[in-house]
Amino acid sequence: MVSSSLTLTSTRSPKATGDAYLKFELGRGIQAIFLMKQVQEVLVLPPHRLTAMPNMSACLLGLTNRRSRVLWVMDLAKMLEIGALDPSPQQYDLVILRTHTMSVAVAVRQVEGILWVAPETLQPPPLHIATNLIPYLRGCMVQSQDILLALDAEAIVQSPVLQGH
Repeated sequence: MVSSSLTLTSTRSPKATGDAYLKFELGRGIQAIFLMKQVQEVLVLPPHRLTAMPNMSACLLGLTNRRSRVLWVMDLAKMLEIGALDPSPQQYDLVILRTHTMSVAVAVRQVEGILWVAPETLQPPPLHIATNLIPYLRGCMVQSQDILLALDAEAIVQSPVLQGH
C-alpha cells in the first residue's frame, strides 16, 4: 500500500545515528539526497572543461577528465524529466557517483552539505510523485516542510541514457 503523505522528521544532531547523505538542490525548489557511500567526490567544473559530444541525449552535457579518467557529465534534472540546469552557467556543481560498474558525474543546481538520515525515516514516495521518477528513488523524507527525494545512484548509473557509453 502506497502512502500519499509523509511525516516530518528531525535531523538536528550532527552525531545522529543513521547513514550519511549528500543533500543538494536538483531543480528549482526540488531537494534531493544521495547516500554518501555512492558519492565519490563533489566538485565545481568551469564550462570550458566540458567537451560536448554531438548526437547524444540532451541530458548528457559532455565529457570531462578527472584524475586521468574520462567521465560523462549528465544534467540530472533533465535526465529525470523535472527541469534542466541553466543553459550557460558560470560553473557546474558536480557529484561524481561511483557504483560497482562505473562512475558518472551528475550536474546539480547546488550542493548543500551532509545530512544524517536514520533508515526508518525514509518513506515510500507520495502518490503525487511523477511515475518516471519511481525507478530512481530509494524513498522520500520530509525536512523543514520540504520533501527530499532519496535518489538511487545505482539506478541512475544504469539508466538507459548511459547504456553503451
